[in-house]
Amino acid sequence: MKKKNESNKLAKECIVTALIELMKVQDYNAITITDITRKAGVSRMAYYRNYTSKDDILNTYMDEVGLSIHEKITHMGSYDEIYHYYYELFDQLGRYNDLGIAAYRAHLGELILANINKNMLVTFPPVDDSPAERYRALYLAGAFYNVFIEWLKGGRQESVEQMARICCAMTCRGCPIPVRNAQNEKENI
Repeated sequence: MKKKNESNKLAKECIVTALIELMKVQDYNAITITDITRKAGVSRMAYYRNYTSKDDILNTYMDEVGLSIHEKITHMGSYDEIYHYYYELFDQLGRYNDLGIAAYRAHLGELILANINKNMLVTFPPVDDSPAERYRALYLAGAFYNVFIEWLKGGRQESVEQMARICCAMTCRGCPIPVRNAQNEKENI
């Protein structure tokens, strides 16, 4: 059973990698299941055992990245948690600059934003059931999405650290910034 699980995991990784590589050179809407399976070196059966569509591949991948980021920051305090959340987002998502741009150009921005919204609500759940709390998380997710896309389109000129500080400062405006970080914020923005 363990060998079958490892084989299935490898097939999934190959399928994700194949789609990402194809998106770098081909229009998303023109990519077929045959293109993906051929590039991945897997059968159509392996594809359909794991995914239902190209969007499903991307959603699953984005869920995994979001979970990874969430797990890395769950033990931190409030200011540090926000900084590290943005740091991990820019670091993890920035590694796939070509994919981010390709997804954006393929008009998959809504898919990306939906995943950012979902992950923002998981990492920073509303403290109560008020509409204001939910809208705050969605507001931050939308702001991050726009900043992230501009960063990618601009060729990632700013470092991951700079982008995390910029987003953290914008998120915390009006909130007290710990003294240990206040000087760094002024210097790096």
